[in-house]
Amino acid sequence: MRNFLTIEIESYVGAIFIGLLAVFFIGLIFIAMKNFDSEVTIITSEQVQVKTISATERELILDWISDNKVKIPEEVGYRYLINKYPSRPWLK
Repeated sequence: MRNFLTIEIESYVGAIFIGLLAVFFIGLIFIAMKNFDSEVTIITSEQVQVKTISATERELILDWISDNKVKIPEEVGYRYLINKYPSRPWLK
């Protein structure tokens, strides 16, 4: 003989368990999406665009420095010149 009260309680508890499990996994998905967005933001903010200077342009810069007697601080390099002279007078 079946106990109908037990069957109803078990199915009710099982439905609650499955519902809570589903909510838990959906919450994990939302947390993972939020973390992914913040990681993408961090990665894009940390990326540095490296601009390479060709050997020819380096030679032109060195010639321009010696011709115009431009003084450059020792701790800075080509990046300082490119920022200070955006029109790149050594190419003319």
